[in-house]
Amino acid sequence: MLAVQNETPTDAPTPEVPDITFTSKDFDNKTPNLDDPVVISVTTGDLLVRKVLLDQGSSADVMFLSTFKKMQLNKKILQPSSGEFVGFSRERIPMTGYVWVRTTLGEPPNSKTLDIQYLIVDCFSPYNIILGRPSLNTFGAIVSTIHLCVKFCSEKGTIATVHSDRKEARQCYNAGLKIQ
Repeated sequence: MLAVQNETPTDAPTPEVPDITFTSKDFDNKTPNLDDPVVISVTTGDLLVRKVLLDQGSSADVMFLSTFKKMQLNKKILQPSSGEFVGFSRERIPMTGYVWVRTTLGEPPNSKTLDIQYLIVDCFSPYNIILGRPSLNTFGAIVSTIHLCVKFCSEKGTIATVHSDRKEARQCYNAGLKIQ
């Protein structure tokens, strides 16, 4: 289990960003969402990566080793890291290492690009990447599971919206329910 402690001064100024709100116009589908996850595509490095889960419950940003290999990233950028993840059912998954990769949320001009540190793990997942609280907070992203979208302040200062790909979300959800 990884824990990083960083104390922020209580008098630190809050960054000035426009208000982020969700309205009925943000629904991208007529049928209500009852259990679909928010799954989007992001540009990671120079590649479009699909099946990216936005997981507000995850304390780490995870790239699965299979995705790392498919992206053909240079193994020299993989930094060693010891430790393990403890999953939902208490299974322990060793970390292979970590990488910093330039990641873009949204599409220009309604996008934001940051360097994200991904922990690399070698295990089954229906997703390619999990963006957890570290990157969601760094992007200033607000996820609405009922609207199946994420909003954030773009590099131009406007509020950008990225909707979930419901077809891919449903495939990932169903694949995750299968007994492995």
